[in-house]
Amino acid sequence: MPPSFRESIRILPAPFWVLMGATFVTRFGVFVVPFLTWVMTKRGFSPLEAGWTVAAYSAGSFCASLVGGWVADRFGRNVTMAAAGLLGAVCMLLLSQAEQLHWLVLLTLLAGFVGEAGGPASVALVQDIVPPEHRLAAYAVQRFVVNLAWAFGPAVAGFVVERSIFWLFAGDAISSGIFGVVALFFLPRGKRSCRHTSGWSHALASIRVNRPFLVLFISCVAVAFMFRQTNTTFTLHFEKSGNPASVLGWVLAINGVMICLMEMPLASYTRWMPVRNAIAVGYVGMALSFIVFLFGNSVTAFTVCMVIFTAGEMMAFSRQQAYAASLSPEDMRGRYSGFLGLAWSIGNITASVGAMALYQWSPNAVWVVTATVGVLAALVLVRASVARNAGTATTSVDKAPKSPVQAEEAVPR
Repeated sequence: MPPSFRESIRILPAPFWVLMGATFVTRFGVFVVPFLTWVMTKRGFSPLEAGWTVAAYSAGSFCASLVGGWVADRFGRNVTMAAAGLLGAVCMLLLSQAEQLHWLVLLTLLAGFVGEAGGPASVALVQDIVPPEHRLAAYAVQRFVVNLAWAFGPAVAGFVVERSIFWLFAGDAISSGIFGVVALFFLPRGKRSCRHTSGWSHALASIRVNRPFLVLFISCVAVAFMFRQTNTTFTLHFEKSGNPASVLGWVLAINGVMICLMEMPLASYTRWMPVRNAIAVGYVGMALSFIVFLFGNSVTAFTVCMVIFTAGEMMAFSRQQAYAASLSPEDMRGRYSGFLGLAWSIGNITASVGAMALYQWSPNAVWVVTATVGVLAALVLVRASVARNAGTATTSVDKAPKSPVQAEEAVPR
């Protein structure tokens, strides 16, 4: 019988709680990215120029997930996270002083790289220090911590940005610096690969035959496209509709509040659903939330959109994280996480440039395209699930600690 949630919480090791504390600080201080589009348009840049700057952050993330995953497997989780946090703080301070577009794009590119490079290391460290039977509880706690920070961070950022744009960047830098120091001195290195197996060639050979992971990768590209709208076209449309920035912070905070209060009960209530089907239902909810803007652009419309979007996110992400972790071989966790981060980078870049350009032509077109992309992501997962049940799916990662099929079955229903 699997352990209860309370039992798992009590067993989680001390380094995990240190990581959660540092994670709360750095996530609370993510001030710049949600307001970057708003700040740039206020400074006189066009929506397309703002889109290129946001895309630069995503482009930096594109490289970071791959490099960060390799560094985490080769040199250690804490070293990777420390370097990312400390260098991210420096980039944010420099970005606060940039005024010309080319400097903004370059520094945002660097900030995206160092700011996201620690992601694969954090994911891999949780898998290293938490036994498999307790990981679902660990991921639930991690999402609670992240979204508790997100529930308050944007609201504080909205208050700050109306008074001082510099302190928006400085607050982000301070939180990143604290995370870097804690990671360096108080977190373990975790598991590392030996030199001759730490390269990407070994990981790519494993990923190439891991069909469930590849299906998840494709779906994550689409989901990232949807998710990036909340930091780009969503915030821009809010400002263009004449709504105040301080209210935008509270609307964004709805996401974190709902997740903190409702995600774990929702996950428990829907345990009977097959893993991929539950994720697909969540994707559809996230997709259809943007259709609200076809009928209005008041604060109420933005609130309804965020509520529906968050409901879909809770349904999908409560299982997606554990499912993705179960598909990763033990000695390739950093690189697998980095490769999945590549999917998010592709979706983010597409949304930052493509969706912002499309917004200048027709805002309604953005909402229709976003909804279509999300529904397609759900169909990809459902189709893969049906194929597997019909016996047509293949599983070819026998050398991994757990096969994709076994991994899917191991995720609690």
